[in-house]
Amino acid sequence: MGIHPDLWAQGCSLCRAALENSAEGRAVASSFAHGILMMLILPYSLFGTFGFFIYLAHRKKSKAPAAEQE
Repeated sequence: MGIHPDLWAQGCSLCRAALENSAEGRAVASSFAHGILMMLILPYSLFGTFGFFIYLAHRKKSKAPAAEQE
């Protein structure tokens, strides 16, 4: 039981058209777009930062035994 996917798509396009036709709607749509970008940027930057530090720690650890063997 639910709404057919074609009806969901129709609703989305109508909402978008309604938002883009008014100044207030364009501001709301712009705010949503910025919010989505912020929600995407924050996790990727956190994971990237932690990954970089883990890479540096692994690289430093792998170079230490090589220096001791010489």
